[in-house]
Amino acid sequence: MLEAEQVAQAYAGWIAHGEPGFQAMMRDDLHDHVSGRRGPGTWDVVWGWIESSFEERRAELHGWGRLDDGRIAVWVTLHGRHVHSGMPWLGDRPPSGALIAWKQLHVFATDGEYLTDHWAVRDDLKVIEAVDAANG
Repeated sequence: MLEAEQVAQAYAGWIAHGEPGFQAMMRDDLHDHVSGRRGPGTWDVVWGWIESSFEERRAELHGWGRLDDGRIAVWVTLHGRHVHSGMPWLGDRPPSGALIAWKQLHVFATDGEYLTDHWAVRDDLKVIEAVDAANG
């Protein structure tokens, strides 16, 4: 059975360094409710955006746990330096060198052995504001 801390640690490793253990926890038909897509391959696209957008990445885990309905919640902040606008919501902003703190809450449903569904709430606006402020 997947444990909340196990998922949180794997997610932190993935978002900061692209570690593959997180995607190995997913069912082949995992439903990402953020993008509407299915499967672990969705995360390859997102990792490409993260890797190209931010350097000096590190994940700060704030907490994790199992919700009353059995889903797993992971609260994390990705810290890094903005070097490119690969994330679609960054638009065509030039590299700013801004230090970012991208706060996120992720919720995962499981079938016990694998992650089956994903939802997220992220503070994308805070990252945009930091990039815009650094660019003047």
